[in-house]
Amino acid sequence: MIPEADHGLQRLISAGVNTLFATNNSTRAPDDVAAKIREITGVQVDPDQVVTSSQAAASIIATVDGPVFVVGERGIEHALTDAEIAVTQTSESAGVVVVGLCRDLSYGLLSDAANAVRDGARFIATNTDPTFPTAGGLAPGAGAIVAAIAVASAREPEVAGKPHTAMRDLIKTKVGPDVWVIGDRVDTDIEMAAFETEWRSVLVLSGVTPKGKAGVDADHVTADFKTAVDLVLDGDHKQ
Repeated sequence: MIPEADHGLQRLISAGVNTLFATNNSTRAPDDVAAKIREITGVQVDPDQVVTSSQAAASIIATVDGPVFVVGERGIEHALTDAEIAVTQTSESAGVVVVGLCRDLSYGLLSDAANAVRDGARFIATNTDPTFPTAGGLAPGAGAIVAAIAVASAREPEVAGKPHTAMRDLIKTKVGPDVWVIGDRVDTDIEMAAFETEWRSVLVLSGVTPKGKAGVDADHVTADFKTAVDLVLDGDHKQ
């Protein structure tokens, strides 16, 4: 757990702040994410408070676009099923290819996805994060898989997750236009806020962005989550 995450989250919730957890991790469904947050912090979090890049991807697919061929894990399939979008196991019949982190990736799956995209299927990436943190250090992220399919198919994807439009629109449907974004990654969290004139951003230097490499686009830079929460609670906005 990030230091003070439990107390900070409880302070936000107790103050009546509408708190969302926006993640580019496409492998987990919202109920999995909420359960993990509860396990780590002890703070009661509802799945409705979670917004994932898989949900963002599903939000821009119409039912007539499908069926969808998935390169990814449970989070994507859950989001598509929840949105009543058909999924296919056969790449030849795919109208859309959705790509996220896939830890069981095979050469055959990569080839099938690239062929479907090359043949005209819509190409959607849940996110293009190059890496994600693990206990053993940084591991290749969804962006590495998306890049392989883009090179093989000679097509670039539509990207749904942070900092892109689909994720921002999904957040606004939950909390309205006035938002504080607290995050540790400049190219996703802070850049997401930069696209929206009414949003404010707080870069926390307790994650992937080290001291000395703080983004100049952040409205605030703090050393820890506690200070970020102080800024939100002292501000005029309560989203």
